[in-house]
Amino acid sequence: MTVDKGTYIAQVRPGQIVSGLFCVASKSVRQTKTGAAFISMTLMDNSGSIEARVWDRVRELEGLFEKGDIIHIQAEVVEFNGQCQFKVNDLSALGADKRVDPAMFLPVAPIDLDGAWKQCEKAISRIENPEFKRVLEELFSEPETREAFCQAPAAKKMHHAYIGGLLEHSLNVLRLSEQICRLYVQLDKDLMIAASICHDIGKIREFSWHRPPIDYTDQGRLLGHIVMGIQMLEKAIDTSRLNPGSRNLLALKHVILSHHGQKEFGSPVLPMTEEALVFHMIDDLDAKLNFLNSLKKEDGEPSWTDFQRLFERYFFLRPQEVKAGERHVGVGSGGHSANTDGNISGGDESKPSQARLWDDLTKLDRQD
Repeated sequence: MTVDKGTYIAQVRPGQIVSGLFCVASKSVRQTKTGAAFISMTLMDNSGSIEARVWDRVRELEGLFEKGDIIHIQAEVVEFNGQCQFKVNDLSALGADKRVDPAMFLPVAPIDLDGAWKQCEKAISRIENPEFKRVLEELFSEPETREAFCQAPAAKKMHHAYIGGLLEHSLNVLRLSEQICRLYVQLDKDLMIAASICHDIGKIREFSWHRPPIDYTDQGRLLGHIVMGIQMLEKAIDTSRLNPGSRNLLALKHVILSHHGQKEFGSPVLPMTEEALVFHMIDDLDAKLNFLNSLKKEDGEPSWTDFQRLFERYFFLRPQEVKAGERHVGVGSGGHSANTDGNISGGDESKPSQARLWDDLTKLDRQD
């Protein structure tokens, strides 16, 4: 039995009474200054996140749900420190017999994911080096791997942190690599294409996203996606009966191992080939621009961001391009846009600027 979502977070306004399903991103029981217990929560759906508080019947309601559960709430929207907040009057856990679409609770990449994967397949078919082509074909030979690659986020928070984020990021890096190889012809184009598609393949095991919120798996925290990606690559090499010590496959492993650029950022080795150095820069470029786009306001004039500790600076950014009746949703620059009815928008006219740019690039690829 499927259930309706109800109110979306992007729709709420102070004074509104809301009823709907939300995912519990965080939960804790705290105490007021007078010692009274209350439940503090962060709730989320694919249009954003919001703080929520339960002030009454705390002991009764606290045991009904945990972090990651989908709950139905009835609440009043109040304003606290200039931000909307839910004052929850009643809640219930979603029954096991009820089915929900995870895409209602997680942001989704603003691109055609099926089309994006087809672009990756076309790129693999263009590879002339037989070792790179064979290992990629084997790497993605299982339907479960292809499906996970198309659905996985690229991060928990920082960049492309939404359903399909890994595929979007990989395709962006692929396109940048192909363009740069046209200018710097000394680079091994086949190596750059192969690395673009599989450099973050370990993230399909590093993150869990099938039930919100996006989080790390145990092996993701303990090993990290670079180590797991190399393990997956070596298994594909072995299954394909390729020589694991070949110069080509060694070069591909090096690009994957070094693509974070610095040891303190998770790479066990520094980039030591032309391709590895360029690839690190491309990967970093796409990640940082996606993060910066997530900091942009939806309208108004160019403005300063809050201080960004990661970059040790403020940024002066132009607003996102958003059409009337459309709101960007989710973390990062991605996510389908929810219209004023709370539905996921479709069609060219409703796409944010990044999605329209993606379509334009697709047309250019076809012309090539």
